[in-house]
Amino acid sequence: MRTPRHLVPIFLVAAMVGAAACSSDSSSGSTSAPPATSAAATTDATTDATTEGTSTPVTTAVPETTASTEAETTSVETTDVETTVVDDSTVDSTDESAPVSTEPAGDDVLAGMQNVVETLASDELNGRNNLTPDSDAAQEFLITQLAEFAQPLTPGATGSAAYRQIFAEGTNLVGMIPGSDLADQYVLVGAHYDHLGNDCRGNGTDDHICNGATDNATGTAVALAIARAIATDPVPPRRSVIIALWDAEEDGLLGSQAYVANPLVPLAQTIAYVNFDIQGTNISPALRDVTVMVGTETGGPNLVDAALAAADGSPLQTVPLSLLFGQGRSDHATFVGAGVPSVFFTDATPPCYHTVGDDASIVDYPKLDEQEITAEALVRDLADTDDVPTFNGTAPPATYDDAVALNEIIVQAQPDFVRFSDADRAVADKFVTDLGAIVAAGADAFDDAAVGTLLGGAVAIVSAWSNGECDGFLEST
Repeated sequence: MRTPRHLVPIFLVAAMVGAAACSSDSSSGSTSAPPATSAAATTDATTDATTEGTSTPVTTAVPETTASTEAETTSVETTDVETTVVDDSTVDSTDESAPVSTEPAGDDVLAGMQNVVETLASDELNGRNNLTPDSDAAQEFLITQLAEFAQPLTPGATGSAAYRQIFAEGTNLVGMIPGSDLADQYVLVGAHYDHLGNDCRGNGTDDHICNGATDNATGTAVALAIARAIATDPVPPRRSVIIALWDAEEDGLLGSQAYVANPLVPLAQTIAYVNFDIQGTNISPALRDVTVMVGTETGGPNLVDAALAAADGSPLQTVPLSLLFGQGRSDHATFVGAGVPSVFFTDATPPCYHTVGDDASIVDYPKLDEQEITAEALVRDLADTDDVPTFNGTAPPATYDDAVALNEIIVQAQPDFVRFSDADRAVADKFVTDLGAIVAAGADAFDDAAVGTLLGGAVAIVSAWSNGECDGFLEST
């Protein structure tokens, strides 16, 4: 087992988080559809599944070690999927796709992540747009990875079909690492693997492929690395760990919404969701060692404390920010809407975001390695802890602590404001002034007006960062 070095202490600016989620309408950058909300669960709830206009029922089940036969189902108007959670005895444990593997150790973990990134972001996969042959090829590669260490969730299916959850707009890929004494409780680890195909900024130049290396091949690589590490431990985790790779996130979080509408394990028994979207990248040179985690307050003090402990001691500065700064633009929002405590790890939207320049050459692999270590520590804690997160739907949208954290990061980033246009620099300078005033006024003066200033300024400065020329800022300055 790889020893977690505890990574990612508090990342980047709310701004980064604000625009961080990568879901949007390709190059237009429009915001995604709102997250699904949960409804009363019923067992054996079924609806019709359609893919490309053809009705295709999909039946899924909780495999071995699952004591529960209850399914929790929520409805999403735009997505029909048939899912049945059944007794684990229906799963074919002799399926050839059952996991058998050994975890790479040390530098091999990073090499494994780099292989995932370079494969998914290769020109051969042509941007991984959903419902395309390029997406099909990406799925086959990812299922090969999953089959090495994770059990499928589809009863009676064999081969790659056993890992697929098909819905009208795409295909999620899902596997499970069975737990031990708490096997009917679940920690969900996820990242979206789809991207924009040929529809992003910069298309029409010599390069027309939106490779999506940091959005979100890197997040997919982190999720796979964490699940693989846990699966190859000599002693299984107490809780079962589900790894889910979402499709159609770029179209409005559709893959995660399809799952929440028809979960493969009960949502009521899913104690937390850990989301990765845009990892291993830098928003500016001065913030090279900064990253962000969003929404820990959704799991109350237990999730907040666990996330901070995981980040403690990392060479990265992982900035915790409230859920508001994620702007509902990645798959964590779907699970928060369904009442599942969630944390979202992100590097926000740097200048290569949704451009043809987002290829493997701009990935900061040492940073990605540290991010995986921190997140793995958190997932391991969640899988074994007695201090289970409790969903908190009444937390304030933003806090004075958010203002303090953002102020520190924005001041740190000021030397890079020279990269901005005159107009963007004026906006950034004003945000510095406004933030300083909010912090100086103290916690007792923090009100709704301060929240608005905080979020508006964060969004504006993130826009300024993403307006620059594509650059991974990999060289020290």
